[in-house]
Amino acid sequence: MGIMAALSLAVGVSVFIFGMLLMKYALENSFREKLGVILEKFTSNRFSSVFTGAFVTMAMQSSSASSVLTAAFVDSGILSLYRAFWIIVGANVGTTFTGLLTAFSFTETAPAFCIPGIILLSMSKKRKLNSIGIFLTGFGLLFVGMALMGEATGEIKNYDFFTEILISCSSPVMGILTGCLFTAVIQSSSAVTALLQTLGNDGILGIRQAFYIILGSNIGTCATCSIASMGLKAGAKKVSLMHILYNFFGAVIFLVIAEFFPLPEIVENYFPGNIKTQIAAVNIVFNISTAVFALVLPIREKQTQVRHIVFSKRASVIVK
Repeated sequence: MGIMAALSLAVGVSVFIFGMLLMKYALENSFREKLGVILEKFTSNRFSSVFTGAFVTMAMQSSSASSVLTAAFVDSGILSLYRAFWIIVGANVGTTFTGLLTAFSFTETAPAFCIPGIILLSMSKKRKLNSIGIFLTGFGLLFVGMALMGEATGEIKNYDFFTEILISCSSPVMGILTGCLFTAVIQSSSAVTALLQTLGNDGILGIRQAFYIILGSNIGTCATCSIASMGLKAGAKKVSLMHILYNFFGAVIFLVIAEFFPLPEIVENYFPGNIKTQIAAVNIVFNISTAVFALVLPIREKQTQVRHIVFSKRASVIVK
C-alpha cells in the first residue's frame, strides 16, 4: 500500500509538471521569435533586466528554462554577464507566479479548462488557436495534478517513513537538503512549491518546514542550468555559477534571519488558516527580498563587446 501511495503521489507531480510544460510550450510557440529581441532590447539597465527576467520566466513557466536560455545567449555573445545576472534575479521572482496561482482553490473548477483546450486542439488547424488550446489544457492539468497529489498525501501521511522524512525537515539543514535534492531530481521548484501546499493543506507539515524546503528548492533549481552549461563555453558556465551563488547566499542569509526573526510565523499570522497562501507568500517574500538586496548592491557593468541579434520570420541572424 505504501508503494501505491508513493506512486500516486509521483503521478500527481508528473501531471502537474506536464501541465506546466504544455503551458511553457504554448507560450514559447507564440513568443519564440520575440524572446531573443525581448532579452536584448529590454535589458538596458538592472531594473529593466530584472523585470524582463521575471516576465520571461512567467511566460515560460520555468526559471530553469529562462536561466538555460540566458546562459545560451551569453555563450553566443548576445548578452553580457552583467545583464545575465539581473535576468536570473528576475527569473527567481517570476517563478513565484505558479505558487501564487496554485494557492487559490481552483482544484474543483480549473480542470474544466482542459475541455475547451482539447476542443481547440481537435478542431482548429490555426497555429494561434492550437497554442491557446495547448495553454488551456496545460492550465487545467496543473490542477488535476494538484488534486491527484492531494488524494495521494491523504493516504501517504499514515506511513511512518514518510512522516519521519517530514519531521527531519524541521531541522534547517535537513529541510534545505531535502528541498535541494528533490528539486534537482524533478527539475521544477514550482512543482515542489505546489506539493508543499498540498502537504500543508492536509496538515502534514508546517510553515517553518515548508520555509526550509523552499530555501533548498531555490538552490536545487540551479541544477538544470548547471547541466546545460557543461556543453557550452566559459561564459555560460559563469552564468550557471552566478545562479548557484546567488541562490545559495540568498538562502543562507534568510536562514540566519529566520533563526533570530520569526519570519515564517509572521507570514503565517498574516494569512491565518490558509497554509497554501502562507507557503506562496513565504516563497514570494524570499525571492523579492533577495532581488531587492541584489539591486542595491554597487555592481557595475564591465564594458564588453556584445553581439546584436536580428530576427526575421524565417531565420535569425547574429551581427556584431
